[in-house]
Amino acid sequence: MAFLFELEVLVELMSIGTLLAYSLVAACVAILRYQPDQPCSDTEMEKLNGEECEREAATSEPEKSFQMKHLLNIDCDASPSKTSGHIVYGCVSLISFVFIFLCLILAQKIDAILEGSALWISLCAILSLIAFGITIVIWRQPENKTRLNFKVPALPVLPLFSVFINLYFMMQLNAWTWVRFLVWMAIGFLIYFIYGVRNSVEEKNSKEKTSNTIYKGPSSSV
Repeated sequence: MAFLFELEVLVELMSIGTLLAYSLVAACVAILRYQPDQPCSDTEMEKLNGEECEREAATSEPEKSFQMKHLLNIDCDASPSKTSGHIVYGCVSLISFVFIFLCLILAQKIDAILEGSALWISLCAILSLIAFGITIVIWRQPENKTRLNFKVPALPVLPLFSVFINLYFMMQLNAWTWVRFLVWMAIGFLIYFIYGVRNSVEEKNSKEKTSNTIYKGPSSSV
């Protein structure tokens, strides 16, 4: 890379990748902390699937029907569910788009805002209120109580604030940096989908497990 770009361009290109990675990590922290427990092995997955089938058969109506009261957790549910997890997924995705527009305005129109432009100040205020409302919705959802060695404090404010700061720094970069980044990302995706998917170690292991399961099935029955 150092042979292709100047040092300043290379630093900006690396910065946008690093900031994007930090933003994704912070967003994933905000999402995963509100999801129900996930199995860690194939045995736990099979056991959980059986339990979920029985649970869904007994409580299919409440799980399928979404109501507005779920947004603010009016019933004060203590444990996360699929519904609350989906709400957090949607809210984090939505607030990320709100942050992108807000950071773009702050990065490009900061002079107009400081001069007292009513239009841009109003847009920033509206987007900030929307972001605040979405944060309240996320905060009201039941959190996963699984014990971990370390948990990010001040959930969900700290992860969302991290996403906002990273996006704001990304919006400070010039347009040509974004063009270079998108070109290299397109090249990376092209290499991945042409070569990486077909030669994936996880894909090979999955096929081997499937073939072993099919092979062992008839022999065990005999």
